[in-house]
Amino acid sequence: MNPTEDYCVAHTTPLDDQLNAVYRSVQLHTANPHMASSPYQGIFLQMLASSLRPDIALEIGTHAGFGTSCIARGLGQNATLHTIEANEEYEPLIREHTKMAGIQSNIQIHIGNAEQIIPSLPDGIGLAYIDADKENYPRYYNLILPKMKEGGIILLDNMLWYGRVVDLECNHDAVENQLRCNREARIIHKLNQDITADERVDNILLPFRDGIMMCRVR
Repeated sequence: MNPTEDYCVAHTTPLDDQLNAVYRSVQLHTANPHMASSPYQGIFLQMLASSLRPDIALEIGTHAGFGTSCIARGLGQNATLHTIEANEEYEPLIREHTKMAGIQSNIQIHIGNAEQIIPSLPDGIGLAYIDADKENYPRYYNLILPKMKEGGIILLDNMLWYGRVVDLECNHDAVENQLRCNREARIIHKLNQDITADERVDNILLPFRDGIMMCRVR
């Protein structure tokens, strides 16, 4: 983190004991703990969910369930969070961590291909969070949009992609000549452009962590 982000974290409500325990467990028991949301990001997800209070929420890319737990802790008691994870090996950890967070009754876990699962989910989604394989972000975005309620929020994580999208915007020729750039960066840069031009949503790209695109469905 940089000093500005350190300062922001220091002046943000910390995780409660249950969510902190989930985060520590993810760090200790997964081979790729960097894939989990940070505590700072988790507080953002929890606060947004508690402000929107959607009846139905969706997460694509459960990993080991930390972000899942943060979103679900912000939901109302009778709300449901559908979370989709492609890697079946994570399912035991997801179940363990959502139980630790005390929100297992609000979670429906879907293991498999998100493109096949999304069409089967109910309409009226009020909050959707995409943090999965970057190459399929455009497909997930376009599959989710028709299922969102008016005024619902779609969040897409990693939309700055380590700053490489900025290189594409500012130094297009130079980057394209250098191994034609990173494939994920080009996909995300194109999606940023497409979302900004999409008349179905209003959007803002938030420059914290690795960038979160927030879209409000019109």
